[in-house]
Amino acid sequence: MPANQDVHALLAELFPTQPPATIIELGSHYGTDTYKLRQAFPHARIIAFEPDPRNIYLAKHSQIHKIVEYVEAAVSDTDGTSIFHLSDGIPPGAPKAAAVSGWSQSSSLKKPDQVCKHFPWLKFERSAKVKTMRLDTYCSQHAVGVVDFLWADVQGAEDLLIAGAQETLKRTRYFFTEFSTDRLYEGELDAQGILARLPNPAQWEVMALWPGDILLKNLSFQDPPHTLVDTPEK
Repeated sequence: MPANQDVHALLAELFPTQPPATIIELGSHYGTDTYKLRQAFPHARIIAFEPDPRNIYLAKHSQIHKIVEYVEAAVSDTDGTSIFHLSDGIPPGAPKAAAVSGWSQSSSLKKPDQVCKHFPWLKFERSAKVKTMRLDTYCSQHAVGVVDFLWADVQGAEDLLIAGAQETLKRTRYFFTEFSTDRLYEGELDAQGILARLPNPAQWEVMALWPGDILLKNLSFQDPPHTLVDTPEK
């Protein structure tokens, strides 16, 4: 499911004076947040990944692909193709327009596990073959150096992302991602599982932990200490 935290507020707190130079957004959906990132950081290098063909169609219709580096692929541990499980359904109380477009925010490389029990209206009745790419491959091919902020909304495929981004994560200042203790998708990691798979786990600090979201700082970078406003209970 979508991240619960206001990522734009987090970015404002993490970079109060020196704006981030490079932001990677994994799972940009229709590009709503992508557009906000571009507005907030007009000079940043923003790289947005999106694999769902329905979302790609709508995002390109709104010209999002012209204001960022837009990658039509799912991040994974291999370069190639894979089956992508397409989410659908109509949330309770959703506007009538939702009946036309359906729910495309929970699609995943991973098969659904408990997610439909938590959200009975959610459906996974279709799939598509999508391009997959290791984040390390993309960053190597496109000369991506330090990543100031990596935002992952990959719906249970965090293990695949991390496995294919070991070198990139070493050069990443902040990593914001979802996790679950309820195994919404097959093989989904909890917070400790994410930490254990990071390169040099001892070099990462948990800056904030919410139900379902975690913000991690790479201590390899000697940045000034930050105190998040309204830091949630851990």
